[in-house]
Amino acid sequence: MSKDLISSLVEESKKALTPVEAYNRLVVDTAEKVVALQIASVESYSALGFANLKALLEVHDAEAFKAYIGKNNELVKSISERVVGDAKAVAELGSDFTEEVKKIGEESVKAVTGKAA
Repeated sequence: MSKDLISSLVEESKKALTPVEAYNRLVVDTAEKVVALQIASVESYSALGFANLKALLEVHDAEAFKAYIGKNNELVKSISERVVGDAKAVAELGSDFTEEVKKIGEESVKAVTGKAA
């Protein structure tokens, strides 16, 4: 009898902890994606910044300076596009995370109650 009780408790614990495990996996996976996005952004912004600084080092006269300033408009456009893209990527990660948490919650309720949420 006590063996059945222990087995029952173990099974119930597994049922209760399954959504917690799924949520934890989701958090880790999402955090990994966010960090990868941040690293890619830092690399991109750094490359743009250093390229701009190197271009500035090549300025030796008024004509070169005028050309350098003209290229800054392209730089600003490139950075703006990257910022918009990064914001969209973060928003998408947030939406995906929210949807997955909702699914985990619904599955958890279904497992506990035995019916759809």
